[in-house]
Amino acid sequence: MKKITFFLTSAIMVGGFVKMAVADSYHYSPYVGADYVYSRTNAKGFEPYHNAAVVRIGSDYSKYFGTEVFFGQSESNKRRPNGENIKTSYRAYGLDLIAYLPLGCEKNFSLLATTGIGEYVYNTKSVPAKHYNEHGYGYRFGGGFKYIFNKNWQTRFVVRHVNFDHLTGYDHNMEYSAGVEYHF
Repeated sequence: MKKITFFLTSAIMVGGFVKMAVADSYHYSPYVGADYVYSRTNAKGFEPYHNAAVVRIGSDYSKYFGTEVFFGQSESNKRRPNGENIKTSYRAYGLDLIAYLPLGCEKNFSLLATTGIGEYVYNTKSVPAKHYNEHGYGYRFGGGFKYIFNKNWQTRFVVRHVNFDHLTGYDHNMEYSAGVEYHF
């Protein structure tokens, strides 16, 4: 009798889990996105800020998890710390992992957390005629939210802290981004 009860209970539980999994299924969703990014960098002796454009290609594997690769390029920024003209810009590329927490009845709004790694290349020019590129890794951690307009279009806002490794002139970066995504 105990064996029959055990097998019946197991069958009911497995059937219930399968039914919940089918009801909660999510189709793989690749996307392409574009962001505007405002960043403030903590550098030695000065604090440059940059406006950048970022292109992202990614996919959502479930409504809770996704990955993406990114490439970004900033405009040049001119600063005058200590009376010296310094012009900086950067480019970055890398990989991010994203976790979503859908909220609301229709699950159109989601909180998100992101972590990733990227390579950052800073181009620094100072007068008189010093020019150098410095590159290293940036470890990215952030959070934000995402809103789903319809099946194809979504928007998101993210704040990230980027901690640099192997960049002697730059310590860390704060990025504030707003972007749109098109899901296929």
